[in-house]
Amino acid sequence: MNANEIQIPSELARLFDSDWREAAVYGGRNSLKSHTVARILLIRAMNQRTRVGCFREFQNSIADSSMQLLTDLIARYKLGDFKVTQNSIVNRRNASDFLFNGLRNNIQGVKSIEGIDVAWVEEAQTISESSIDVLTPTVRKPGSQIIYTYNRLRTKDPVHQRLVIEGRPNTLVINVNYDVAIKYGWMAEALINEMEDDKARRPEVYKHKWLGMPSTMKGLIYPNWKKIAKVPAEAKYMGPGLDFGYTNDPSAVIDVYKWNKAYILDEVCYEKRLSNFKLANRIRTSQGLEPARRENDEISFVGKTRHLTVGDSSEPKSIADIEECGVTIIGAAKGKDSVNNGIQLMQELDIYYTETSFNIEEESLNYIWRVDKDDKSLNVPIDAYNHGMDAARYKIMDIENFKPIEWGGVR
Repeated sequence: MNANEIQIPSELARLFDSDWREAAVYGGRNSLKSHTVARILLIRAMNQRTRVGCFREFQNSIADSSMQLLTDLIARYKLGDFKVTQNSIVNRRNASDFLFNGLRNNIQGVKSIEGIDVAWVEEAQTISESSIDVLTPTVRKPGSQIIYTYNRLRTKDPVHQRLVIEGRPNTLVINVNYDVAIKYGWMAEALINEMEDDKARRPEVYKHKWLGMPSTMKGLIYPNWKKIAKVPAEAKYMGPGLDFGYTNDPSAVIDVYKWNKAYILDEVCYEKRLSNFKLANRIRTSQGLEPARRENDEISFVGKTRHLTVGDSSEPKSIADIEECGVTIIGAAKGKDSVNNGIQLMQELDIYYTETSFNIEEESLNYIWRVDKDDKSLNVPIDAYNHGMDAARYKIMDIENFKPIEWGGVR
């Protein structure tokens, strides 16, 4: 298959042009932003030698980068000119290459990258002003360009403030939403149903999630959580909470620290399509252990985690799978009204999250109570923006030895 067979929505075709320096590509969920930018960059890298720097504010490992998306597209379109290595993607024919780096705490590493033709910043709603100030002069090759893709988080996200609200010379602004995917028949029926349900029953969620508007949610469940730069040295590590997901929802692993009378949440993992084996190894490596190995359906590991993981007890098989990989794990206590009981406990605590935990931040700004047709609270949380929330709740309920009323869960 050649590049001409890769479909590109006309709404984003201006990204092929050379008359802009920076591009803000933003909107809501399923608006084809990242997939289209990845396709365009692959096409450009096939047509002429191109050095692409793929950046995020926080990249603890290559798994946090856009490399998997690009790799999946290379396989899907059978783009045999590309060779995927452990940390880069290289075009064998013309030496185009894709490099992957985090911006925060990696100033010298970013500055040392020479000859970038295109910089692509994913999840750009999380990028700081200081990172923008480092990146912009680093991408200095004549004719070079910077593409920012993002879903707005706050009213004054630095990238949106810079490129859209204030404006910069030679800036391309593209605002796209799910209607583009519907137009081309690229939105799954299940997602259309989810969108319609949010539109009808949760208008504030619909505006943020599907139209990409900054979060201004009413009825926040956790309105008082605070951001902290990093976990203080004196904080005590208590272990992680775990919420399972796979196809449509991410699996979330959230480390919990006790800090005097407060708790600190630090995001370890927030990914879709992770097997239980891979999930177990995310937990093992985060606690300084070698990954478990699997050969001929036999799993072996060296050392078992010392800190207890508390996972969703509604998936006992997944709990057992993870335990087989050397993770000390139990199912969370559950019972009648356990969610609301746990939320009430969490509301009474002083809770912080680290600045690298941007999925926790997004959830905290969007996790709200359901309302009826008269806009009155039903005292039932929405079943969205709750994956990290649930993981943290499972662990903190266990630490606090908090048992739900009429508890009947797994321990």
